[in-house]
Parts: sequence; C-alpha cells; structure tokens
Amino acid sequence: MSEAKFVALQKEVFQLFHEGKMDEVQTLIEKVQQAFPKRIDKTLFWKACAFSIQEKFEQAIGVLQDGLKNGVWWNPFMLTRDPDLSGLQDFEEFQEVVRQCENILENHKHKATPQLLTFGNHQADVGIFSLHMRGSNAKDFVPHWLDDYTSLNYFFGFSQSSQVFGYNAYCWDDPETADVEIQSAFQEFKQQGSTKHDILAGASQGGKLAIEWCLAQKVDVKGFIAVIPSIRDLSEFESLLKTNNFIPMKGSIITGDQDPFYEKTIQLVELLERYNIPCKLTIVKGLGHFIPDNFRALLTEAVDFVLGSE
Repeated sequence: MSEAKFVALQKEVFQLFHEGKMDEVQTLIEKVQQAFPKRIDKTLFWKACAFSIQEKFEQAIGVLQDGLKNGVWWNPFMLTRDPDLSGLQDFEEFQEVVRQCENILENHKHKATPQLLTFGNHQADVGIFSLHMRGSNAKDFVPHWLDDYTSLNYFFGFSQSSQVFGYNAYCWDDPETADVEIQSAFQEFKQQGSTKHDILAGASQGGKLAIEWCLAQKVDVKGFIAVIPSIRDLSEFESLLKTNNFIPMKGSIITGDQDPFYEKTIQLVELLERYNIPCKLTIVKGLGHFIPDNFRALLTEAVDFVLGSE
C-alpha cells in the first residue's frame, strides 16, 4: 500500500484520538499495523498512547517493552514529552524503556551515514532537490513527490540526513552537520543529472531549511518550494534578508490553516514580499501538519511559479 494511504490512515487515527474514541482508535491501529508492518514504530507508539489515555498503564508499557524486544525503539524526547504518555512517567518500568531508548539512540548516532536517492528523468531541464521532514526518512518521503507527470518532467534528489532521530527516522538538528551533508548531496545530485533549472525543496524542518539555504545562497538554485515549513522564529530569516544581496529568486510555500506553524508562515511570506522576493502562498483548508493529498498537483503549480512560467 502507498505512503499516501498510510498518511490518510494516520490522519484518521489522530482524528479519533481528538474525538476521544479510544476503542475505535485501537481497532484502526490494528488495521494500519497489518497493512503497514514496516511502520511498526508508529503503530506501537499510537497503541501505547491510546492505552495510556485510558489509564491502562501496564498495557501501555507492555506495548513499548514488546517493541524493544523486537528491535523497535523511539526518540526519548517523544516518550517523555508526549502528553498522551504523561500517566506513564512515574513508572520505573517506563523509565527503563526510556533509558534503553537513550542507549540505542547514542549507539545509532555513530553508525548512520547520509544518503542520496534520485528519481525521475535524468535528462529533464528541471531539478528538484528535496529535504525530508524531521523524524522521517528519504524513502518514505519520496512517494509524496512522484507521479507519471513529475517523474517524466523533473529530476529529483532526496537527501537523507545522518542525524538519527528515532527508529528509521532522521533529522537536521545540527546545522553544521546538515550543511556539510546537504552540500555534498547537492553536488552529487548535479553530477547525476543534466538539469538547467534547479529548485531547493523540503517539508516541515526540511522546508524551513530549504528557505534558509536559498536566502543564504548556499547553492545555485532558482528558488524554493517549502511544504508545511516549521517556522518558529522570523529573526533568522530577517537577518539573512538584511545582510545578503539577492540574485533574483522566487519561492512557493504550501501549508494548511490548521498547521501549528501557520501564523508564522503567513508572517514569513509577508516578510519575503517586503524584501522583494515573490512568494506564492497556497493554503489548504483544514490541513494540519501533513503533506496535502493533492500535493503533486500543487507541486507542478509551484514549479511553474518559481521558474516564472506563470
């Protein structure tokens, strides 16, 4: 089953959580677990959260312990900060789960290496170099971008960080490491394709990075496409805008009016416009912090805007 289907089911799970329908949540989680066995880290975490909310604390801890026995683990920050797991924090068994996850995370930090995945048409004029979300990976990120049209007309590069976030999940938290790895991956991407016009793209943390890299002119691209960028502070963007002399560029931001970063994203678009950087803003009604279902159609519109075709 496709990544888009997993995302749709994930949204359904979260909606049931929001409505407090815990029995329905558990039933749906079982369905997702059977359909997507490779996403076991997600489904076990949801199951533990559901049990914890129902104050079935022993069962919640048991789910996490079983996951560890089968090689599944989670970022300790998620375990200790997720409000759905607040009822578990005083249990010694849960703290042992956290300690084991801390040890696993430290061990994995020294083993992971950056990766570059490429897809699409190597002879295409347009290249899209994309950065994954925090807590994701390049392989799971790819399907959001590809269909028959985009695969034929664009050459894609998907850079995966070596910074471990969790089970099969990575992030761009350390700026210096991210700089080195993204530069190296972009150079490799350029060597593999024959593109004439390149765009830097990304989602969530990767979307924020794509905007920053364009403003800092760290790579030679026409502009950026940022999906649900995690914009928390405008000061770093304003500093870049004040200190850099810009070559002509455009940007496109796709977000939802229910995204937690929505207000800051709107302010960022206004800031970019004040500094004469045209930015196409697409707002998907009802969308939270997810890549929209119709993203591939929106991607084509964004590319046309950044390259000046509309």
